[in-house]
Amino acid sequence: MNDKNMDYGVSDVVKFIKEELDRIITQYPTQREGSILSFAQAFEIWFLRQEMGIEYSEAAKYILDASRDAGVDFIWIDDKNRDVAVGQCEYDVNWERNAGNVQKAIDTFKTFRCYLSSSVLPESLNEASQRYWQLAKQRIANGFTLKYYYVTPKYFSQTQEYRIREKSGIPDYIFITHDTLIERAIEFLDGQTGMCNFKIRFCQPPLKIVYDFGAVHIFPVKLKEIHRIVEYHKDSGRLRALFASNVRAYLSTKRRSKEIGEAIRSTIKKRPNEFLICNNGITLQCEKALVNDEKITLERASISNGCQTVMNINAFFIEYPDANPDAEVLTTVVELRKESSRLAGEIAIARNFQNPVDNRDLMSNNYRLVCLHHRLLAERIIGSDRKYYLLRKQGEKQTILKEEPHAKGQYLWIDSDELARCISAVIRQEPFLSRQGTNDLFGKHFSKIFPDITDPSHTRCRYSWWLFRLFQYSIDPKAKWRGIKDNQISNQRDFKSPAIYYAVSLMARKMKENYRVDESLEKRLVEKAEKWWFKSRATDSQEFGEIINVLADDTFRLLYAIARTLLGKKLPNAREPYNSYEEIFKGNSYPVFISEIRKGKMKKYQSRFDSAMKKLYLLLCGN
Repeated sequence: MNDKNMDYGVSDVVKFIKEELDRIITQYPTQREGSILSFAQAFEIWFLRQEMGIEYSEAAKYILDASRDAGVDFIWIDDKNRDVAVGQCEYDVNWERNAGNVQKAIDTFKTFRCYLSSSVLPESLNEASQRYWQLAKQRIANGFTLKYYYVTPKYFSQTQEYRIREKSGIPDYIFITHDTLIERAIEFLDGQTGMCNFKIRFCQPPLKIVYDFGAVHIFPVKLKEIHRIVEYHKDSGRLRALFASNVRAYLSTKRRSKEIGEAIRSTIKKRPNEFLICNNGITLQCEKALVNDEKITLERASISNGCQTVMNINAFFIEYPDANPDAEVLTTVVELRKESSRLAGEIAIARNFQNPVDNRDLMSNNYRLVCLHHRLLAERIIGSDRKYYLLRKQGEKQTILKEEPHAKGQYLWIDSDELARCISAVIRQEPFLSRQGTNDLFGKHFSKIFPDITDPSHTRCRYSWWLFRLFQYSIDPKAKWRGIKDNQISNQRDFKSPAIYYAVSLMARKMKENYRVDESLEKRLVEKAEKWWFKSRATDSQEFGEIINVLADDTFRLLYAIARTLLGKKLPNAREPYNSYEEIFKGNSYPVFISEIRKGKMKKYQSRFDSAMKKLYLLLCGN
């Protein structure tokens, strides 16, 4: 895990995976026959996503688990890797590491293996499965590698696995059982999803150093080979998976990133023979590495350091497709066979310290953020096919758009830095945190701000984000603020922009305290906000927008009425008096505002504020 102070155990991981299965069932409620998706089928969809890197919607197509399935629950044909994965699932809703069914594992693929040696499909095979059986047989006949998987949260001993392989006649039978699944689930929570197998051709035989945790392989690789690997992942829709363990995605928009990219490409073009000694190299981590002839085959691999190097190498060959410079890059493969979930995060963090890395980068694969990412991704915009996408890594959006050009209209993007500030103000009721620097938000305040996987406030994160957006879009930065005459305020933005986190904090607090707004009503506000955002011309959206605009303005006016009385005063926790509104709202003065409101100060402004609040509340209640 990336978090050294991991505050959850196996039971928490299982709980989250069960929630994820619930989300899959919600997203894909029916099978081909029209019946409700079972937990076993949802589990198989999740497994294909985690193991093979297939999106849920795609994975659902390959689930054959149904009556008359002849022992095959899924068939996945990987044309890029020339693999055919045939699987059986023995699901256990309790995930309690009970003994698996040895006889079932021995017998499960008998019918399928018999079919491969004949030309006739089993009469009992359901129609939906027939096409995939036929496709699998065709690919296997054309030289594709056949892999048999038995997947279960139950358990087999090594002796039992040996016996199953011997009795079934499948010497390479792959068992993904309880302990391995927990590892996969932890990887899922660490953002390492869809890592795939691929080969790297090396220039010289690797230096292999064996350790207790596995091994390290060090070798030089031609740059053209790196370009091939990137293009392979791009074509497979797995570019994000290639960098799953990296703390950042490809950076190409900031000045420093452009300068680094230009320097890398310039070295390739002008001094290719010096590239290896001028570059820090590439680090990959994998579950298994096998050296054979002039290549090393990696299983479940991803790049944990060197993303900028790799993507700029790729950019060079896109610009010069016929180039073949005599350039190599030093490559390190870390083969993790023990403690992989812990060491994976340690490697990614430690090896990225050689370049400036902020805390947001270091925490991008933290299980709290990844968990939140998955939970947001499961939410669809009401009346739309769009989903929320939490951007955790720098450059992540660019990588997604490279991999999925259609993604621009598929997602509603939420930046994790902005979300941290929204959560601080609305859920944590600490707008002072919202004004802190990114390094502090993702450093000393990280665990305080972002919910743990067992914290139900995950469901409130969208509410906090939308509340901020609604107030943000109520501000006209160039407009005068009518009725306000103050030498420190020329336009609305002079007061509203620094005060916005206090405003959303106050609004959320009053709604919960005075109107007992619960999570169901917060969800109604999110739905109203979604409709307002995408269907602003609808009558009910216009009414909602007008109520929000009035409420936001009245909230700001109440804050202004109090703030102007605080100018020049020495407030608690302040070193000296605040002389501007900017200073007041940067300071930790929120408790003072709450105290003044409770004392009944500024009754006129409070009355307007309460009236606007009541209108929103009644609208959310459907009155």
